[in-house]
Amino acid sequence: MQLSHRHDDFIKPIDMLGMLNIYGPTITASKGDEHRKYRSIASPSFNENTHRTVWREAIRQAELMLEVWNHNTGHVSNLNVHANRYALHVLSKALFNREMAWDLAPEKPPGHQLTYPEAISAVFKYNNTLFMTPRALLNISPVKEHRLARQAFVEFRKYMEEMVQEQKRMAGAKQPTGHVNLLENFVSAAHSTHASPIPDAAVFGNLFIFILAGHETSANTMTFALSLLACRPNFQKALQAGIDNIVGGRDPATWMYPQDYTKIMDGHIGALMNETLRLYTVLPFLPKTNEKAQTISVDGVKHVIAPNTLAMINTSATHRHPKHWPLPLNRSYDSPPYPVSSFQPERWLSEHRPVPGAFIPFAEGFRSCMGSRFARIEFCAAIATICKNYTVELEDGTGQAALAKAEAQLSSGVGFEMGLKLKEPVALKFVRRSV
Repeated sequence: MQLSHRHDDFIKPIDMLGMLNIYGPTITASKGDEHRKYRSIASPSFNENTHRTVWREAIRQAELMLEVWNHNTGHVSNLNVHANRYALHVLSKALFNREMAWDLAPEKPPGHQLTYPEAISAVFKYNNTLFMTPRALLNISPVKEHRLARQAFVEFRKYMEEMVQEQKRMAGAKQPTGHVNLLENFVSAAHSTHASPIPDAAVFGNLFIFILAGHETSANTMTFALSLLACRPNFQKALQAGIDNIVGGRDPATWMYPQDYTKIMDGHIGALMNETLRLYTVLPFLPKTNEKAQTISVDGVKHVIAPNTLAMINTSATHRHPKHWPLPLNRSYDSPPYPVSSFQPERWLSEHRPVPGAFIPFAEGFRSCMGSRFARIEFCAAIATICKNYTVELEDGTGQAALAKAEAQLSSGVGFEMGLKLKEPVALKFVRRSV
């Protein structure tokens, strides 16, 4: 908490995060006045009008996703692929006013070699190559991975340029409504006549970073949550009963924000999201550094941190500290440290709340995630819409062997790739609930 809240003393290591600036300066890899400027441009976009759009669009996209699953009789071999598309569609509508359909065979627009989702997926697939390879080398390298990475980079850049140009055209004819999205805010800031404008590169850089942060992380959380639900049918039944008690027989399209959202999120779905984020946090570490020597206090003992020390806040360990997160009664710390072993969403239904600093899925302090409510609304709408009429099960059945396999995949089968992700997906099936 000291490292998070003393933001003048402990700052983000910009040199380390600079690799994210592949399209231009970003809010993530900036500090001081530059960071504050980008934050002031972005933050007005995360308002209640946006959140209302997120709620409606998330429900609509979840229903479209269910239609795709129904075409495959409910079998989903790789949920993360669908979750990524779902989150991208919601984000595109809420932040860029760009509606996207679940076209399984979309046509490439003129002048493009990849579709919009393909371009984004490719950029994230080859992110390490793009971050670590000098652009001059990438442009001439005959290596296949380099060529594919360059294609992804160029294609996504084209799409962002087209979005910006379209926004410029719309700005001239659009009547003020009092509700502007993220794209509008950044394009306006680059062509402002009332203040020092930001460079065009900063528009592209920040669009990229918000798309990265806004859909990849949400997709990962939803994938883990539904996989965990399949492993815990009793909790899933309680979650479904909670949804039924709140919305009854009403169609999801009629659910209201914030009324229904607040009630649903205060129950089992909120507990599921918190426990999923506890075990599979958005970022397993949060880097900080200090330009001058700083003193912190730990258990009453003062420690001096030398200048330019890299301090990594270990989020995953923080979220599993036995002092704050005891295991269920039938579990022991001598048993394998599978996350599923300590999965206990019921803890969030009690009055107990973690002490400050023990649960930090969206970071803390001045640089905490401004999209945390956006993410919670999106998650709530998706899980409620899916579980209202469907039950998620393991593809391999309900036996102990199937459960053990899934638990192993959800533990030792997790790796880090722009966030915690399953190395091999847990195959699932979605079965319509009986009336």
